[in-house]
Amino acid sequence: MGPWGTRALLGALATYGWAFRRVRREFVEDRHLSPVTSGAVYVAYSLHALAFLVAVRRPEPPALLRAAAITLGLPLALTGATLFVWGWRGLPVADDSGLATGGLVTGGAYRLSRNPQNVGWALLLTGVALARRSGLGLGLTTLFWGAFRASVPLEEAFLERTYGEAYRRYRARTPRFLGQPPHDS
Repeated sequence: MGPWGTRALLGALATYGWAFRRVRREFVEDRHLSPVTSGAVYVAYSLHALAFLVAVRRPEPPALLRAAAITLGLPLALTGATLFVWGWRGLPVADDSGLATGGLVTGGAYRLSRNPQNVGWALLLTGVALARRSGLGLGLTTLFWGAFRASVPLEEAFLERTYGEAYRRYRARTPRFLGQPPHDS
């Protein structure tokens, strides 16, 4: 991966760990994320993205043939990018904590998934890693998915405390990720 990719990955891991502890505490105690914690999450995601870009810069030996890798990866990456942007654009203006204001968002991409931005990002990373034939890229995608999965229960508990029955109804009809509603709550 090289020194820049390694530094970015180590920075992402350290920032994920530090931010995760703060997210857990702030969602429970403060009922919102501080600007510092919200910023740390964005820094961790950015460092992770940098490590990913370094990792997929050069294709690895062809475990997948180039045409097959592109045929699988490109549609997955485009679907992921579309879902990510659709989810992001569907959010109202964020407050200084990075959380949307104005109530529970349940329309647009949030009808298909309770987490469209993160699902979209994971699909985008997976598609790019496949198209670039990068095992390291797939490993970094797995790291992102693991960090995201660890934070989901914290956010869901926060949303249930904040929005109560409205969130429980939304959770009952909308998949956590994609697919059938929900049986994963």
